[in-house]
Amino acid sequence: MFRQLFAAAAVLSCMATQAQGQEVRLEGYFIALETCEANKKKDTDNPGDVRLQKLHAYKTLSRNSTPGTHYRIEVPGAPESTARWVTMTCGAFAPKDSLIVADGAIQPQPSPSPGTTLAPGSIENVLAASWQPGFCATRRGRDKPECRSQTGARFDATHFSIHGLWPDDLDNTQIFPCYCDRGAPVSCRRRFDAVSNIDLSTELRARLNKVMPGTQSNLHLHEWTKHGTCYEDDRTGPDAGATPEEYYADTIALLDQLNRSVVRDLFTQNLGQFVSRAQIAAAFDSAFGQGAGERVYVVCRDVDRQNVITELWIGLKGNITPQSDLASLILAAPTTETSSSHEMCNGGIVVKAKDS
Repeated sequence: MFRQLFAAAAVLSCMATQAQGQEVRLEGYFIALETCEANKKKDTDNPGDVRLQKLHAYKTLSRNSTPGTHYRIEVPGAPESTARWVTMTCGAFAPKDSLIVADGAIQPQPSPSPGTTLAPGSIENVLAASWQPGFCATRRGRDKPECRSQTGARFDATHFSIHGLWPDDLDNTQIFPCYCDRGAPVSCRRRFDAVSNIDLSTELRARLNKVMPGTQSNLHLHEWTKHGTCYEDDRTGPDAGATPEEYYADTIALLDQLNRSVVRDLFTQNLGQFVSRAQIAAAFDSAFGQGAGERVYVVCRDVDRQNVITELWIGLKGNITPQSDLASLILAAPTTETSSSHEMCNGGIVVKAKDS
């Protein structure tokens, strides 16, 4: 479907009059079709390990020669140098005021501002709510500090807890921005070191320690670095971006509503028992309105050859504040049928904390 963009690039190359081997200045945008490296030199030197984001429009400065092998583009926020080289095979050049990618289709429309990935307000979010006893039963979780210290009397033994709040474009499974404080967002499959500290008020930190047991292994630092830095980045003006305080205050407010619902009751009333995807969907419909269950993805892991429920991924759409209504946010989101390419878990065991 990108044939038109590549054709435009080919025509532009043929029209160039500069001698072969000479750098050619360009006006337009480079549309990244892969998450390629963006280097200071053509093939090496990438401070910050910057990678392009698919379907992101970058201001183009030049190409290395005619017909050329690389474009030099502007990557806002990239460390040491925002001018970076990318291979031509990573995407396609669109002349100024010409073709760009929108919603996966190629069509003429006004050229985007450099560094713009999404239209304002187009990012939705996923609330990842953990069932901590299930996570602690897995090989990945069992040796973590929060799992070694878990007791049946602790909050997370009988309540959902926070894994994270993840900015996402639920209408486009290719757009899932992460690490937005390092230049252009990079693939969420990559992993970078977390920041060493974030500023939180004493009151919020105490609440977070209770509802996010993973703070014992610095999960809150990882989640802020990977996802929180992208939170509300699609907004403009004074509403653009968020602080760690705002990010976690909003997340806790959403989790509180989930834990006051019959969804939590379904889990606590079936400790040690199998709960189906249909039962979970019905509980969401009862708690948050008809259709809410179609916007929830059930995550399971294999433990001793049994499916164990470890968390729920809940699609949300709309501006989030501590006063937001969780039901309205869920019902506004796309269904998992269109927002996720993952295979759904059909149900699993609701693990009971060992001494509860």
